[in-house]
Amino acid sequence: MQKQLIGIMVVFFITAAAHAADPGPQVSRCAGADKVCKQFETFAAAEQFEKIVEQYDAKKTYSDASRRLIGEACLALASRDNVLPELEEGYYLKALEVKHTIAYMGLYFFYAQKNEEKALGFLREYVKTKPQDTVPFSILGESELNRKNYALADSYLRQAKKVAHAHSPRVDWMLFQANYLLKNYQFAKEMFESAVTKGKFEKEIKTISTDPRFEGIGKRPEFKEYHGMLNVANAKP
Repeated sequence: MQKQLIGIMVVFFITAAAHAADPGPQVSRCAGADKVCKQFETFAAAEQFEKIVEQYDAKKTYSDASRRLIGEACLALASRDNVLPELEEGYYLKALEVKHTIAYMGLYFFYAQKNEEKALGFLREYVKTKPQDTVPFSILGESELNRKNYALADSYLRQAKKVAHAHSPRVDWMLFQANYLLKNYQFAKEMFESAVTKGKFEKEIKTISTDPRFEGIGKRPEFKEYHGMLNVANAKP
């Protein structure tokens, strides 16, 4: 099931990369004199992505528009169902050669089931490029939260919240946990309130109600109004 989910996520990011900022069939992203770019654009329109990759030469200098088309072609090929694992990885790496940094996401999902630490390493590289994508920050934040690196988790999750423009109850829930455990109780309360008013966290609340790290949370002044909710696990049926 998890493997299927990873496949779905890869396709999602590949599709997003291939279609982001698409100006439409009658508008070219290439400069008037950029023949290479226009040729790549023609191949892309015909979904002949192999031809773009075949003509790519790492020793040559390409325009930004050409590099984007090369990167998109690599990701499109990597997303195909019948692609061999070694070719899939190679396409992601080739995309990175032209600074198509969303390929880091592909590499993360490629390694997620094989080598978690290596997979997370690709995400750490990706977030250095300051992507406007909440997913890598959220994954890293959750990973550090699970490792009990609460300060680092808080840093990643705050960035995820910033990128998401505050519209992520899941991120707010993790921020609540990290900040409570960092003893930033007021901010933790704000994130708890934001999460439970925007999303459903009944199972998660039941879990923390029996988690010794959150023992006594309902008695803290910041959380007194949620005392009944936070003691749901101990409530009689």
